[in-house]
Amino acid sequence: MAQTASITNARDSASHAECVVYIYLFSVAQLMVIGRSYLANIPTGTSLAGWAMTLLAYTANFFFLAIGPAVLSLPVLLVRRRWFTLTLAPLLFGLLSVFIYADSITYVLWRFHFNGMIWNLLTTPGAGDTVTAGTGTVTSAICAIVVILGSEFGFAWLVLPRLGRNAFVPRWRTPRGLITFCSSVLLLMALDKILYDVGDLADDLEVIRLHAILPFYQAPTVRRLARNLFGIDTARKSELKMVPAHALDYPKSPIRLRAGGPRPNVLLLVIEGGRFDMLTMDVMPHLTRWAEDHLVFDNNYSSGNATRYGIFGLLYGIHGTYWQSVLNSRQGPVLVHSLKQLGYHFRILSCTDLNYPEFRSTAFIEISPAVTDHWGEDLPRVDRDKVMTDELIKFIHEKPVPFFGFVFYDASHQPYRYPPQHAVFDTGTLTDQLNYIQLTHPKPGDMKLAFNRYRNSLHYIDEQIGRVLQTLREEGAESNTLVFIVGDHGEAFNELGLFGHDSAFDRYQTRTLCAAGIPGEPPQRIERMTSHEDVPSTILTYMGVKNPLTDYTQGLPLTTNAIHPFLLVSCWNSGAVVDSNSITPFGLEAYNRGPAVLDTNDVPLPNPRQALGRHRQEMLAAMQEMRQFMNK
Repeated sequence: MAQTASITNARDSASHAECVVYIYLFSVAQLMVIGRSYLANIPTGTSLAGWAMTLLAYTANFFFLAIGPAVLSLPVLLVRRRWFTLTLAPLLFGLLSVFIYADSITYVLWRFHFNGMIWNLLTTPGAGDTVTAGTGTVTSAICAIVVILGSEFGFAWLVLPRLGRNAFVPRWRTPRGLITFCSSVLLLMALDKILYDVGDLADDLEVIRLHAILPFYQAPTVRRLARNLFGIDTARKSELKMVPAHALDYPKSPIRLRAGGPRPNVLLLVIEGGRFDMLTMDVMPHLTRWAEDHLVFDNNYSSGNATRYGIFGLLYGIHGTYWQSVLNSRQGPVLVHSLKQLGYHFRILSCTDLNYPEFRSTAFIEISPAVTDHWGEDLPRVDRDKVMTDELIKFIHEKPVPFFGFVFYDASHQPYRYPPQHAVFDTGTLTDQLNYIQLTHPKPGDMKLAFNRYRNSLHYIDEQIGRVLQTLREEGAESNTLVFIVGDHGEAFNELGLFGHDSAFDRYQTRTLCAAGIPGEPPQRIERMTSHEDVPSTILTYMGVKNPLTDYTQGLPLTTNAIHPFLLVSCWNSGAVVDSNSITPFGLEAYNRGPAVLDTNDVPLPNPRQALGRHRQEMLAAMQEMRQFMNK
């Protein structure tokens, strides 16, 4: 009897597992129907191989997403009540389908996936004041949810019993059958990831773009493994040409410059972590003296709290939220493209490898021969900034007119390097071998010593910048050169409890020093909020661009009195809307938390839901701007 009961229980569990498998397959099919809007964004002209990979990834991704509800349905194997199986499983799979429905609508409207920002905008009190969905929208959404859940339960209660009596339907009641089914699903997902990696190594844009289009698509990369284990050259192909993005609408129309307009030299000097309060005589004397005769922007914000987003905004003039789309499509910036069309000479110098961040395959993809970012193994890291400056000075002496120069100084990156003669601030026994564990819980004075190392490194960079500015004067080029000197982002030293950057959107990590030399502009200090994104529009406006700003940038010319009502600062999977009184961080992925309004000291405001309600208009405007340069 015991053996018979055991066999019965095993068969009962297998029967319930088979029900879950059938519901799983039905739900995957339903997800593929609901998510067809994602495929509508695949560009025309996609190759047959590209479509094959897209459909494989599309299918495999929904098989992967449906594993979550399947795992959560496992308790049915213990309960072994048919009504429980046919209630829990359809409900869980149905909720996933409802979420994908909401995400697909979000993606069609905004070209990013459903996230905490949108959820909070919909659920915060006062939403009706600014988010007017309309009864038609609400009715349509309710009907869609009813249809989705109804189809799940209808399949489970009405169709599934008939399948059990159909001799032509596959059976998965035996352990062997279940193993075969699970193995088939895993092989499908493995094939998808293998082909994705092959495409990634080949820089196949039709493959790389998939993780931006499909929801929660996992895009593993084996570039490092291929390089370290097999010696494969995994550098992004520098010979790639700028191609239209699959989703980008940037610029909205070709740039038109007034014939006979000014064609000045353009020089961008970017300082790693050059934050807003470092423009002083004791830290950066050469730049401080130069700035007294030029423009100083005291309230300038980077477009990000990390290098890739700060430099991205500086060169592209649009928000860092577009970074992934630009990277996927290898889209160059309007500024560089326009200057190349005019016959500018280019010199791009960086202390660090521009394959990471991937500026060789984005910002400088059209001018890769002009890039120097490797300085030889024998050159000490601390000397790179000086040698790089030597190269720039040599370039200026050659008098290439007009020219565009971009220089990225890196000595001020942790651990803050500098030659001994620049040790103007006391660092005690602290060397460039920073003890990060100790800095996590610093003793009194430890952070001050690290801060002094940082200031010494800026003192060293300042000397190099002084040499460049002196060369411009000696060559008589200063009167015909637009010079912009900025930090790529800020750097924190525990002022608000954080160290470094890339961890928050407070002023120490996002506000940077910013000085500019624009011929014809009198010296002045400007207090209004400005942004890295203002630089491209400043240059092109000076040169006589005919296009409206909305064609190619979200910045405002620095030479006007136009005021930003807010700025959008970006990072990896998050961003922040910043105005004069508050910081509102938000997540860009569904798993991120939603917005929380902070004051300028990064402290949450009281009554957070009410505070968010007061900033709702800014958030909605930011969402519009995050959509501005995406295809309709």
